[in-house]
Amino acid sequence: MKLLQYTVDIDVARPISSVIPSLDGVVLGALAGTTDPLTLSSVHRLAGAGSLSGVRRVLLRLVGAGVVCAVPGGYVLNREHVAFGPIVSLSQLWREVFDRIRVEVSGWGTPPLLVGVYGPAARRDGDDTSDIDLLVISDGVEAADQAVELASWVERWTGNQTHVTVVSVADLRRMGRAGEAILGEWERDLVVIAGSRDGLKAAG
Repeated sequence: MKLLQYTVDIDVARPISSVIPSLDGVVLGALAGTTDPLTLSSVHRLAGAGSLSGVRRVLLRLVGAGVVCAVPGGYVLNREHVAFGPIVSLSQLWREVFDRIRVEVSGWGTPPLLVGVYGPAARRDGDDTSDIDLLVISDGVEAADQAVELASWVERWTGNQTHVTVVSVADLRRMGRAGEAILGEWERDLVVIAGSRDGLKAAG
């Protein structure tokens, strides 16, 4: 097993906060996640930040700016506003990062069995100081070099320090026999980006 650390910041829990760091960002992120009206308490719960009164002030300001509409049942993003598309895009930064990773690994000569993210970025319980931890399972002869390049790209795309663990099928089997604790974390938290979760079965 090789642990590759490529050192070079997106908030891993609330990516939109990396661009809109005020309470407005997480409020917009909460609204962007649904087309259904959200009550004040629902927005506050989904935002996961600020006080109820603070979220109310943000909503009222956004309604005044025309970005949010007050409708029966609560609040919705104004889909006709010119900022609607950018707001939705900012709320889906992780999707964009994952899509770029898929494109990058699709060009590898030997397709990896699995590429995934674990740790705070997978659990969404970190912040803008959190590292991004990637797992690559591959028997490709160039897997280690390709993983370093992938880490480089992820750091450019996000600003976060990225760590890549590269393991082969033989490595997984050895780790399984040794009962290494990291296997439990991968089984529990791993978010698969490319390949299949079946790639972990070799450790079983």
